[in-house]
Amino acid sequence: MTLLLILMLFTTPPDTLRLASCYREAEAHHPLRGEASLQDAIADLKVRNLKTRFLPNLSLRGLATYQSNVPVLPLSVPGGSIPSISNDQYQVSFNVDQLIYDGGQTARQRALEYIQRDLAQQSVAVELYKLRDQVNAAFFGVLMQQAQMASLEILDGDLRARRRRVEAQLVAGVGTHGNVDVLSVELLKVGQQRAELEVKRRASLSVLGILLGRPLPDDTVLEQPVLEDLAGGGVIRQRPEYAVFSLNRTLLTEQERLSARQRHPRVSSFAEAAYGRPAGLDIFENKLQPFYSLGLRLRWPFWNWHNGRRERKALALQRQVTTAREAAFTQQIDIAGRQIQSDIARLKEAVERDAEIITLRVRITAQAASQLDSGVITATEFLLERNAEYQARLTKQLHALQILQARVRYLTTTGKS
Repeated sequence: MTLLLILMLFTTPPDTLRLASCYREAEAHHPLRGEASLQDAIADLKVRNLKTRFLPNLSLRGLATYQSNVPVLPLSVPGGSIPSISNDQYQVSFNVDQLIYDGGQTARQRALEYIQRDLAQQSVAVELYKLRDQVNAAFFGVLMQQAQMASLEILDGDLRARRRRVEAQLVAGVGTHGNVDVLSVELLKVGQQRAELEVKRRASLSVLGILLGRPLPDDTVLEQPVLEDLAGGGVIRQRPEYAVFSLNRTLLTEQERLSARQRHPRVSSFAEAAYGRPAGLDIFENKLQPFYSLGLRLRWPFWNWHNGRRERKALALQRQVTTAREAAFTQQIDIAGRQIQSDIARLKEAVERDAEIITLRVRITAQAASQLDSGVITATEFLLERNAEYQARLTKQLHALQILQARVRYLTTTGKS
């Protein structure tokens, strides 16, 4: 007894998986999960570059030219000379340009970068949401195989008990070897079916483990989700695709605002410290010397041949395209949801019929068992009725699981989960 308690304390309990936790693990393990942080980093770098527009722009310039013709003053001064302009000219300058006002273009572009980041991240969320269908298929595949194995275990126990009775009859001299052999063959078939189901169950567990990013032991227990009856009301806009449509409209609105800012004036200042010949505008100074210049610069693109108007019209058309695609997606989801609800109603009716069939099959099997004990029928005839009862019970279990799977698929499809 002490040894048994020690073993119970140190034995690792089987892993229990719930469908909701499988969703979370699959999304956390998916390679695209890390893309959200990458999109954050990309947007931050682009915004930092945009912010540098209002920092001084420093540059160093150099110029050396030779002019074949230069202005000459046709004058003569007694006792002196008229300054002349050199044919060779040199200049090295250090320039500073400072943007003062850009009409709000930089602010709009910063907002645009963040919207594009959100849109990219939401597109990843759409791809991760699609994992639910794969998780559902693997999860319910395991549940159905487990249900079949449980039914086979019950059938195996019943057949073994029936074979012991027939063997006792044989010992008593009222049975036959043929009935024992028939039951033994059927037990071997049940063993084969159990082995095949175990292989399929392990394969489904392996697929589920790949989705979750960790190996699942063979004794993993899958907990059936408990769901309330589905209510109507159409599609609830909680699927990540609707956020993509909304962000697309926001992106188009921001692009329209940026397009309007293109026609605003831009004001900047500049400063130049130079060394060369001629010194600035003093073209008659024939010596290399330093000079500087300061000023403000205004640029106002008030006319662009209606390019902005055409661009805004194109953006409005793109907004209509987004609205049409959203409506088509909603229609597709609504049709799929109605089809699933129809499947659920059909399966519920099938389960009700299954219950009636099982009730009748139990009576038929009990009668056949009594006839087998009395030697009226053979074991083969008994197995026909017993297998029919087993198949009826198994069909009801599979229909119940299919209803549960259909409900989960409905919640996943319509975004009500």
